[in-house]
Amino acid sequence: MWSETYNDDGVQPYDLSLFKGVTQESVDEFKVLKGLFADTSYLESSGNTMIYIAGYAWIDSAEAALFKQYVENGNNLIISSKSVGKTLRFLDDCDLPDGQKLSSDRESKSIEIKDNEAYFRLSYDQYNKPSIHSWTYFEDELCVETTGFIKIDGAEYPNLIEQEMGDGKLVLHSTPLVFTNYHFRKDSVFNYVNNLISKVDGNTYYYLEPGDGPSQSNGPSIGESPLKFILSHESLKWAWYLTLFLAFVYIINSMRRKQKAIPVVTLPQNQTAAYLDMVYRLFRKEGSHRDIVQSQVKLLQYFLRNKYNLNAHKLNDEFYDLASAKLKLDKNYLEQFFKQLERSRYNSTLNDSDLLRVDREITEFYKRCP
Repeated sequence: MWSETYNDDGVQPYDLSLFKGVTQESVDEFKVLKGLFADTSYLESSGNTMIYIAGYAWIDSAEAALFKQYVENGNNLIISSKSVGKTLRFLDDCDLPDGQKLSSDRESKSIEIKDNEAYFRLSYDQYNKPSIHSWTYFEDELCVETTGFIKIDGAEYPNLIEQEMGDGKLVLHSTPLVFTNYHFRKDSVFNYVNNLISKVDGNTYYYLEPGDGPSQSNGPSIGESPLKFILSHESLKWAWYLTLFLAFVYIINSMRRKQKAIPVVTLPQNQTAAYLDMVYRLFRKEGSHRDIVQSQVKLLQYFLRNKYNLNAHKLNDEFYDLASAKLKLDKNYLEQFFKQLERSRYNSTLNDSDLLRVDREITEFYKRCP
């Protein structure tokens, strides 16, 4: 069964590797944070953006303090999670009653997400079929501005909050499914995420890994657990370590006394080919070679627009002259490259060799760009 894994280096349907890879290729400076406390040099910066995507972004008071310090210093922070209500209570300075609900959930097979003035449909699929899912939204009458909305069974609910904090900006989003591999490859979702990230443009993009960031478990995070109290006191900390060590030694000795002869077993078959075939079908089942080329062209257009301020949607003499000057490439080469790319983009009969050729040409183009 497909599940909401949100692993940034995984290739499952609801992992984040596709979004992370596209973001890394699309910005000039991209840094991965292995947790908030490992290296706090990001706190000394300004004009940058941190992105944190997780199923459940449980944070404690210590982590909230680092987030707030980072934003108030003139940086941007976007958090997309199903636990945004608890996150908002930690990060917002409004005087909110303890019993007031900041977010709620409603079950439905699909929702409609508002992007500018239009809506597009999003569903929680299991093997390409919509299933019942619990969708999170913000409650009304909050002391912060709601700027994004979703429709559940025809009723509209806010799913996006933007708030100025100090010299920076905080953005909270309650629909993290749009960042997952399965949905991010769709044009409507790709454009929506692109518009969402554009709200928090920065010089350097910090990507906080979900596995090493604030806890995603359904229980309290380590910062609010008894373990934090133990580890914050020197004597208790070493007593805890000694207990773990003695328990480990006891288990090893017990295993040695009770160990039986290990029977000879047949090595399992290599499942690599079947696994790669599954991943291939996951990302190709609903499309074709032409769809892959379409995605590569969009990525290339986004790269040229953001790094060189070139609009590759209009391929005319003015574009080729400007591109030749900025990229320091021969105009004839540029014309031939983009014309060949356009022909492949709209060719419905592309085969594997054609796709590999297009990929080599695009890779060569990236290498030639200064």
